[in-house]
Amino acid sequence: MKLRVAIEEIAVEVCKRHSHAQITELHILRAMLSKIGTQGTDLTIKSIDKELDKIPVVRNASISISQAAMEILNELEAGDPIEVRDAVIDFIFNPQEPDDEDPELPPDTKDRPRNDTPRKPVQPKKPAVKQNKPQGGKSESLDDVLAELNQLVGLEKAKQQVSSLISLHRANTVLAQQNRAAVPVGLHLVFTGSPGTGKTTVARLIGRLYKAIGLLSGGQLIEVDRSHLVAGYVGQTAIRTQDAINSADGGVLFIDEAYSLASDTGSSHGFGDEAISTLVKAMEDKRDSLAIVVAGYREDMDQFIKSNQGLKSRFQTFIEFEDYGTEDLIKIFKLISAGTPVQVTEEVEQALRDYINDYRPSGEDGNGRFARNLFEKMFLNLTTRAMADGIIDPHELDAFAVADVPKIPNKPKDDPNKPKFGFV
Repeated sequence: MKLRVAIEEIAVEVCKRHSHAQITELHILRAMLSKIGTQGTDLTIKSIDKELDKIPVVRNASISISQAAMEILNELEAGDPIEVRDAVIDFIFNPQEPDDEDPELPPDTKDRPRNDTPRKPVQPKKPAVKQNKPQGGKSESLDDVLAELNQLVGLEKAKQQVSSLISLHRANTVLAQQNRAAVPVGLHLVFTGSPGTGKTTVARLIGRLYKAIGLLSGGQLIEVDRSHLVAGYVGQTAIRTQDAINSADGGVLFIDEAYSLASDTGSSHGFGDEAISTLVKAMEDKRDSLAIVVAGYREDMDQFIKSNQGLKSRFQTFIEFEDYGTEDLIKIFKLISAGTPVQVTEEVEQALRDYINDYRPSGEDGNGRFARNLFEKMFLNLTTRAMADGIIDPHELDAFAVADVPKIPNKPKDDPNKPKFGFV
């Protein structure tokens, strides 16, 4: 389970670093090679990065994960990691020759040389690796998903709240089976906390948890924000919002910075109100098949929920995401580094600890975003140092040095010669 979590988090970082919109098998393979190693293969991490560079860049995109990539992660929990890695390599780089009668290939491609034949999209009809799911379409077990939740860095309060919520839903299921009255609790949730505290990751796990206990049929996550829902003229916003709802039906619709939908409430061009009205209707009409999770700062979300009576009556459960502490940020930094060839020594780890304690990151400047920005700054310092003599030795990029940790600028001291103002 720990391996799956680590590989998934590395794949997310790789996807973000390349500005890709979706985690594919190639991103998972890149993460596996980083975590498991390249021994016994003809591949290098650098060669995979070159393949990743060929994928179109999508700036500021919401990251999703392909079905095939998710299947590989599921297989990692039960299968041998080396065998799974090799199966993925074989699928991506050694695809089977197409049948002559393959209806998915245009007729004029059948006689072309192999290297001129268009490759099918990397989402096979059959999984890249064998499936161990029980017959009857049963999904992963509740214990497996809860274990993955508990492996997340930090977030102790949020993890406890989610576990308690799942226990409540399970108790209601037992009561319903005995024809006894259940405790009213909906699927919809409010996540409160600073950016970069893992809200999207936990929302994805919520979908899988709800599916594992039979509350949702699909468990998929659709992530949106105001820009995905609100259009510039009347009528179009409802269409956009309904499209997002339909895509998420059977799973989770995650709305980041949801409070921004209420920013134009009451104005003559309050298109955010149109989105809210559409969401409220769906929360009632699809209350048994769709979970809507909204996220943002606590104060902003309180105002958002109060802005509409329909929201207030349907969002009853709040889950709090606390800021990461120093040790959590170091763990996140090391996870990011694990997705690269650069190692973090114990000496550098202590220097990081001192830097974070002195910097005291918080709010928008802290959490996961702080860890990623810190890594990028240190990697820039590393490459600058390696290039100082005009030549970069590959071994100079193997590990960070203490010198790569940024310096915190000192506050300017008072100039004794500067004239003072005020009463003496």
